[in-house]
Amino acid sequence: MSFAHWCGVAALLATLAAGCGDDASGSTQVVVDGDAAIDDIKALVYLLEQPDVEILAITVSGTGIAHCPVAAENISATLARIDAPDIPVACGRNTPLGGANEAPEAFRNAADTLGGVDLPEAPDPADTSAPDLLIETLAEADDIVVVATGPLTNIAEAFRSDPTLVDHIETMYLMGGAVDVGGNVLYGNPDAEFNIWADPRAAAEVFETDVPITLIPLDATNALPLTPYHYEAVEAHRTASPSAEFLAEYLDVTPLYGGMYHWDELAAVAATDESVVAIEERLLEVVEAGGPSAGATVVSDGGRLVRVAVDTDRQRFEDAFYAAILGTSETGIAEWEADAVLSWDGATCVYEGPDPLPESMWIRIDNDGDDMIAWLLGSYAPGTTSDDWEAYVASGETDPPDWWSELGQVLVPDGARDVWKVTAGSEVTALCYVDETRFWEVAGPRISQ
Repeated sequence: MSFAHWCGVAALLATLAAGCGDDASGSTQVVVDGDAAIDDIKALVYLLEQPDVEILAITVSGTGIAHCPVAAENISATLARIDAPDIPVACGRNTPLGGANEAPEAFRNAADTLGGVDLPEAPDPADTSAPDLLIETLAEADDIVVVATGPLTNIAEAFRSDPTLVDHIETMYLMGGAVDVGGNVLYGNPDAEFNIWADPRAAAEVFETDVPITLIPLDATNALPLTPYHYEAVEAHRTASPSAEFLAEYLDVTPLYGGMYHWDELAAVAATDESVVAIEERLLEVVEAGGPSAGATVVSDGGRLVRVAVDTDRQRFEDAFYAAILGTSETGIAEWEADAVLSWDGATCVYEGPDPLPESMWIRIDNDGDDMIAWLLGSYAPGTTSDDWEAYVASGETDPPDWWSELGQVLVPDGARDVWKVTAGSEVTALCYVDETRFWEVAGPRISQ
């Protein structure tokens, strides 16, 4: 594909305002398309806090996490809560253009309520569909930057109706895919990332166009776990602004179990400052066929050229994102420190830290294998022996056994790093748990024969 419309490819953009997508007033004109999960909304709030960004429209895909039309209502209410400008918001279809992949209903229902965050009455969303709002908005402007943080259903439908819309787009920052790391779908699919998996037909159609794409895949977001450090920083600044208060309230009602990353937030920050990511060009295509790789983004000689974020400057990202949301340059996010390290190389877990476990400690978890791993804290029932483990493994069960009382867990996907503050104690056992057949007792009381 041609990057003829890409401005400043030879040098990373310092900010969008200094690069492409500017209107006559100097503002960067942006269209946001997402699925109204909390990371989408956080990314949107970040963009709203950028003085040189003008959001022309917000479209919501019902094929991702939240359902339409409640997802659009939540977006409109969020805009009202943080005193944002009036921006047209529209919802799309709830079924993908191809396939029947769908997030668990429990996830979708939780997204529909934003975890119970208090939202005000808000104006009704636009009286049009998301694809039609995209067509109307893109056709009336040029050099638009699209920030896509959900399944590409709406965008693909708009391109179907009017293929010339790609000529109005300067570039698209797309959070999606997993190139050199595993996926995060987990439903018997080790390769796909959720946004692409949810509607692989739509993703394939967008990839088949000439729209310039900068992909923000799991390769880059795996460096950005949501940790207790971020909770503490937000709490310390919760009264700084309406945006800070909104984020703090969301974190108040959201348990932190690991496996949460700054996915869409990175796409938004990269769209305003590409220096947070390292970019390489790859020939990629989307796997549409069913099976364990459905929805994967794979390197292929027959693919199209895509700019891919392959790594992230975590400190630079945190400084940019949280400074904007919290309204302060002194975010107070601590450097990673750890009392213990748990590492997985694909074959065995290695624990380096205190044993028995102290009452409180920080642990860093490095996953260099091809499987998600879990750090589990718990205790055994009296009389439990290795025979109980053998019977559990043979049963094929995936739920925790009734003789194991789980006290906490941290999930870390393959290729990722995470750091956690954990509460334990000398009577607590720590497991490195890969699947129902691979686990290691790494600290604390062991099973007695």
